[in-house]
Amino acid sequence: MTDRRRTVSAARWLAVAACAAGVFGLGAALWHWVLVRPWGDSLSFALTLTVSVLAGQWIAARIRRGAGRGDG
Repeated sequence: MTDRRRTVSAARWLAVAACAAGVFGLGAALWHWVLVRPWGDSLSFALTLTVSVLAGQWIAARIRRGAGRGDG
């Protein structure tokens, strides 16, 4: 992998992480304001959402990687 590709890949992941932080942060703020929950609950909600999304993507990647040619 060339340095340019690595830089683009790192920049892309950084952009995705910033986007996810913004979306989940907004979700936590809405959880706090709309449902009138304490900030601890709201941040726990955002953390649970983040972990479940990342774990789901990781599990899906593991399944795709382990699937053989004739599997489905």
